[in-house]
Amino acid sequence: MSGVAAYLPRRGDAITPGLMPDPAADPSDPPTIPPPTAPAAAAPLDAAASAEPGPPKGAMFAIFLVAVMDFLGFGIIIPLLPNFIPQLDEKALETDTSAVLKVTLIFSIFSICQFIGSPILGALSDRLGRRPVLVVSQLGSAAGYLMLAVAPFTGAAMLAVVYLSRVIDGFTGGNIAAAQAYISDVTTPQTRAKGMGMLGAAFGIGFSLGPALGGILGVIGERLGHRFGVPGDLAISLPAAVAAGLAALAAYLSWSRLSETRARKPSEAEVWLHPRQLLPILRNKPVVQMLALSFFIMAAFVMMESTLVIYLRSSKHFGFDQLAAGLFFGWLGLCIVVVQGGLVGRLTRRGRGEWAMAVAGPLLVAAGMACFTATAWVPALWLLMLAGAVNATGRSLQQPAVSALMSKYASPREQGTVFGVYHGLGSLARVAGPLVAAFTYVHLRNTAQFVTAGVVAVGVGVWTFALRQRVGPPVTAAAGPEAAAVEPT
Repeated sequence: MSGVAAYLPRRGDAITPGLMPDPAADPSDPPTIPPPTAPAAAAPLDAAASAEPGPPKGAMFAIFLVAVMDFLGFGIIIPLLPNFIPQLDEKALETDTSAVLKVTLIFSIFSICQFIGSPILGALSDRLGRRPVLVVSQLGSAAGYLMLAVAPFTGAAMLAVVYLSRVIDGFTGGNIAAAQAYISDVTTPQTRAKGMGMLGAAFGIGFSLGPALGGILGVIGERLGHRFGVPGDLAISLPAAVAAGLAALAAYLSWSRLSETRARKPSEAEVWLHPRQLLPILRNKPVVQMLALSFFIMAAFVMMESTLVIYLRSSKHFGFDQLAAGLFFGWLGLCIVVVQGGLVGRLTRRGRGEWAMAVAGPLLVAAGMACFTATAWVPALWLLMLAGAVNATGRSLQQPAVSALMSKYASPREQGTVFGVYHGLGSLARVAGPLVAAFTYVHLRNTAQFVTAGVVAVGVGVWTFALRQRVGPPVTAAAGPEAAAVEPT
């Protein structure tokens, strides 16, 4: 959600309310753009301004479809991650930190590269437009998945090829930042959380169908591999190849179906990628604290995410095979779809919905982590499914709520940089979380990472509640788009 939305008022413009298109298939149901709350005397619209087109028809459905394809490819490889480590002893994963670290580094290497690239891509989407950044990012993902597909056939170089694929995908990993920026362009401040919930629902669909599809493709690949004498290789190569195809399809859909929403009119005072772009953000204390909160809750969530496949597939715990692990991740995705596709929009129609979700979400994540921990002593399927549902619900409430709050407390002309930093910090959290998980996994019956994540999540919930008590009104409630966010007292 980076950049000045093309439909936000400019200094001196008079605003005429208009209708956003409402395609029947659009799950986010974008509403009418309201008139400004306090219209000031303004000069008449000039010819160029009056000629600006309205939001592109079907924009929300198009970005939803693109996001589903993108996330589906990502979801496919999740249950396969341990298989990309050559000669990995699954028994060693229960007691050997170095073995666990090889798996979690797949997350961390991707994320440190994304940390470097995401703020740059966020600024690029403000300057060059959303669509080009989306296309380049998705093509980078396709290249990374293709390298994963060929990695099993590279012999001793397999691990290096796997890590290199994560480097390429990471440096071009601006998909989500650009997609959120697109949603920011075609929604109002009042409906932005609902738009973010729609993107979360797309993630849920991809995250539910993707891992299940990855498990099924793994079984198909293994059977085909028996015919060619390489069952293990095709079991992981075929899903990765399909993921590459889906990423390429997402790039094609972005180019052919999405209309550009970013007005390419940078301020004359703006110096592209200059460090002074960060100074107004650092002075905006509500946004700085929201960025920090997002970092810690993401780190907590990834402590679970990066080790869950190892935990589920361990014979010491549930002994899931590739397909069963994929189906469990499908259950998590279904929970995300239900919460972000329906519940988020209903809650944000209430006056304090976003803040309530931002507080409740981390506390639910902590409760889910407690349930995951309990499964080491009570290995019941119902308890595992409860843990996944509660955890996914908490994360699904917190993420769109905080994203929407940041968009309201950041100045419109700074949103590109804010969300570039937001996704950069998210990537940094996805570096730290897996590393912490790797060094704690071998303790407490392989649940110490769940305990650590739960403690962090409780702290985030308490911090968010305290911030809500001190924070002032958001910048979007101010009379003009140039107003600075009110700092907490």
